[in-house]
Amino acid sequence: MRRIFNRSTLGSIFLLLAIYFVLFNRFGPEKFHGIVWKLRRPGQMTVVEALAMEMEAMKPPEGILPVATEIVKPRPFEVAVTYTGTVAPFNEEIVVARVTGRLTWMPYYAGDRIRKGQLVAKLDNAGGEYAAQEAEAAYGVLAALHERHMAEAEKEQAHAQKRQAEAMIWAAKAMLKETQKLVAEKQAMREEALQMAEQARASVEEAERNLQLTQAQKREAERMVNALENELQTVREQINEAEAELERALREVDAAKQELAMAKADLNYWQAEIERAKTLYEQKAISKDELQREQAQFETAQAKVKAAEAKVRQTEAMVRAAEARKRQAQNMLRQKEAELAAAKERVAQMQATVEMAQAKIAQAKAMAQAAQAKVRQAEVAIQAAQAKLTQVNAEIAKTQAMVQEAEAGVHRGERHVLHAEALKAQAQASLMATRIVRGYTEIRSLTDGYVVERLVSPGTLVTAGTPILRIAQLDIVRVQAFVGEKDLADIRLGTPVTVQSPKDGKVWSAKVTAIFPAADPTSRTGLVEALVPNPDLKLLPGQSVIIKIVKRRIPDAITIPNEAITQLNGQPAVWVAEPMEATGKTEYTCPMHPEVRSDKPGRCPKCGMDLVPTKRHTAAQKTEYTCPMHPEVRSDKPGRCPKCGMDLVPTKRRSEETKMARLKTVKLGETDGQRTLVLSGLEIGDEVIVRGWQSIAREGVPVVSVEWNELGPAQLPSITPSPMPPTHRHGSTQQQGGGHQHGH
Repeated sequence: MRRIFNRSTLGSIFLLLAIYFVLFNRFGPEKFHGIVWKLRRPGQMTVVEALAMEMEAMKPPEGILPVATEIVKPRPFEVAVTYTGTVAPFNEEIVVARVTGRLTWMPYYAGDRIRKGQLVAKLDNAGGEYAAQEAEAAYGVLAALHERHMAEAEKEQAHAQKRQAEAMIWAAKAMLKETQKLVAEKQAMREEALQMAEQARASVEEAERNLQLTQAQKREAERMVNALENELQTVREQINEAEAELERALREVDAAKQELAMAKADLNYWQAEIERAKTLYEQKAISKDELQREQAQFETAQAKVKAAEAKVRQTEAMVRAAEARKRQAQNMLRQKEAELAAAKERVAQMQATVEMAQAKIAQAKAMAQAAQAKVRQAEVAIQAAQAKLTQVNAEIAKTQAMVQEAEAGVHRGERHVLHAEALKAQAQASLMATRIVRGYTEIRSLTDGYVVERLVSPGTLVTAGTPILRIAQLDIVRVQAFVGEKDLADIRLGTPVTVQSPKDGKVWSAKVTAIFPAADPTSRTGLVEALVPNPDLKLLPGQSVIIKIVKRRIPDAITIPNEAITQLNGQPAVWVAEPMEATGKTEYTCPMHPEVRSDKPGRCPKCGMDLVPTKRHTAAQKTEYTCPMHPEVRSDKPGRCPKCGMDLVPTKRRSEETKMARLKTVKLGETDGQRTLVLSGLEIGDEVIVRGWQSIAREGVPVVSVEWNELGPAQLPSITPSPMPPTHRHGSTQQQGGGHQHGH
């Protein structure tokens, strides 16, 4: 004990205690502990301090996050729906036996290719029964042919008798024609005489009627003179009324033209207004409702102009009608005056006509007496010719009886021939049926396709109608899917369809070829079908496929990948990478707690470390202009594209590789399962963060775009963080304790 607490040891202990109290009294407790703190590295803590800290609150310093980005630009977009469909064969044939027999040959199995008309199976011939039936049918055909030859000979003989009788009738008819000609001549003479007598009587009657008519016309002409004088007075009154009506119509025309001028002025005003509204609507300065209200006012002005023009035309028509009535009345006045003069002249003419008619009556009576004598002479000649005609008719009747008998013989021969033809046809049909039945023992395919099922095996006794093979046409297949009622309304014949096999991912392109006109009331779906070429037989009946039906196409749409979409306060949003530029202002942050930020130096309230200075960054506001159709065309000021002439649109310039993450809310439209239509919230040229945004904790985090693969970033960013300045205390320029550097 004395060895341990010797004088030298106790002296050293007292010396250390003295130094401690001197320093404690000189600097105070806070400064004294500060001196000890300066001997630590930045961020270094004691065991007690480390145990007292909240480990969950500690986060590593923020660096530059690698992300995958995509530049927003117009691109074609297809609004499509996807359904699960089923493959069905284009055509399917069940090969059946058509007669009873034993299946002796059928070498085909499932998967074998079959051509149309190809022999696929054979049946036995029932021990020669079909051959005996065929021989018996052939003998019947020969017998029918012999019977037909006999009937043809009988028919030819009857035809010869008929030709002889017809020759006799021809000679008798020639004599009849001569006699009839003679009778006709005599009758013509009588008719001529009768006509002369009739004409004479008619001339007398006509002359008497003309006399009466002329006398009546004379009286009528006298009455007409009196009537025309009365009508002249009426027409003069109508002229006065037409002139008054014309004056009223002219006043109405002037009023209608004034209304038309006012309506056209209103239309010109609304014409200018609607052009201005269309320009503002195209510039998004007014809403569609305001444009429609302006359009309604313009259409109303057009309607008023049309109504005013119609009224002008109507009043002008009234003027023309009044003028026409006035001219008509004036013409009628002149006409009536002329008719009055003509009527007076006609009265004088009727008197002369009466005297002439009386002379014609006497002349006609003389002509009638001469015609009667000529009629009696012609009747005597007709009686002699009719006697000869009666004799010729008797000869013709006798000959016609002979022709009828010959025709009866011809009919009997024709019936005999028809009977023989019927026997022949019956025998040939029997022979053909026997051969067809024998042909049924060889079974052939009616279509091209592949064997999908073998239903019986050789050696089996089959009956008529027994299924043997099932053959399906698979070069073209039917892909069918049950589509919901909502999507069914947008699908038409010819709508593009993409069919994908879930097995190997192979894709086929087709079009909708059928939309079944009935829907399932339970599932509320309708069947849609597309024909898909299948030359390599990758699609098999019953196979499940994925069908993508394109409802409509948008040529220049703003879309983003679905994996880039997140949520902000319940609304869809995306992270975008914006260029960064330093503002020149310095802010202070804790290396261990980056969320702690201050505008002036100090200590971290969480861990007590000194805050280190860093530069504040904000998004760059530089703008450049580019062509939507030719993105390679860029300019620092507005203008037109030198390639297509379109106006250049503003876009943000990508000035630096390191960028800042910002979260933007967007309004989304329809999706095709991989990309979604953006209705608003993004502009052409924005750089959307597609992958890696899940690691972004807040806005303003620096990011850099790198290539990504299935496992993540293909490479890390090659940007080296700038070192933080050393930590200082109370303006001291010395760094104590070998403090290390931190990146921000």
